[in-house]
Amino acid sequence: MIEVLKKILIEKYLITSSKIYAQQGGWASLAYKIEDNNGHLYFLKVYEKSRKSTPYLIKHIDIYLPIVDWLYYQTSLEGKIIQLIKTQTKSFKVEDESYVYILFDYIEGKTVGKQSLKEEQVIKLAEIVSQLHNLEDLPFDIKQITETFHLSSISKLRDWIDKSFDQLKIAINEILKPNLSTINRQISEWYHLSKVLKEKHLRYCLCHTDIHHWNIITRGEQLYLLDWEGIKFAPREADIFSIYQQPYFDSFIRRYYELNPDYQINYDVLQFYLLSRKLQDIFEFIEQLQFDELNQEEYKMNLNYLRKEVNGLKETSKRKI
Repeated sequence: MIEVLKKILIEKYLITSSKIYAQQGGWASLAYKIEDNNGHLYFLKVYEKSRKSTPYLIKHIDIYLPIVDWLYYQTSLEGKIIQLIKTQTKSFKVEDESYVYILFDYIEGKTVGKQSLKEEQVIKLAEIVSQLHNLEDLPFDIKQITETFHLSSISKLRDWIDKSFDQLKIAINEILKPNLSTINRQISEWYHLSKVLKEKHLRYCLCHTDIHHWNIITRGEQLYLLDWEGIKFAPREADIFSIYQQPYFDSFIRRYYELNPDYQINYDVLQFYLLSRKLQDIFEFIEQLQFDELNQEEYKMNLNYLRKEVNGLKETSKRKI
């Protein structure tokens, strides 16, 4: 794989590198740290086409990459988000039969991960999210990234539960079976909210939709937002929901309200996104466990993730918003 990467770097980016280090990637991609012969660092993200989750993640890749490039160079978010590196032909990606490659400038710092944010960093996050939400006169067609309150994965999850449950692997069944009533109840609530929200006139803005600690790098008080695959033109709650689950939410929303005094959380929309994320994650972990070629360690890890998400769904059902 390393030799393939070296060839792509020199042929597509004119970057010569003898130092390529595998990094901890996300559950849906591979990652590499690149050092060129001048000591400049890059971050290479590689999507494996063989994974069942990849088509969802790269479905709008040719739409979101130009938007991220515009955000970096044409808005106040420069220096607060990832910086894309284009190929010599000005393309935002490289693709072959097996992989899709995206190159970024490397961000020195630490992924928040399992740590928490300090008060100053929470305030900074609120300011970055507010800047994103208040962008106007967007110079691109937003139709293909506009929220529709529909997820095909939820209907597939319901089919697995109702029609194909016995076809799932035993280990998956053992996690799901004690929780089927909760899953079905939450799916029904999701469909109800989807129907209701489709009929409402809601205020939309540009949203990241995947703000969590593994997508935030810190360097001192400076924050950087990563992984923009899920960018949408959607209600603000598409970003607020993930922070709502954090212990520092009160500090975040206090600063956000200061910057957006005319905004108040719509709790129906918030609940829709809370349920969407839980159900989507459950679907994707089942799909990977059922269909992807995972080694023993990956299989065990994804089983634990599935168990955690199912248990989290039970907690979501108890939460009174």
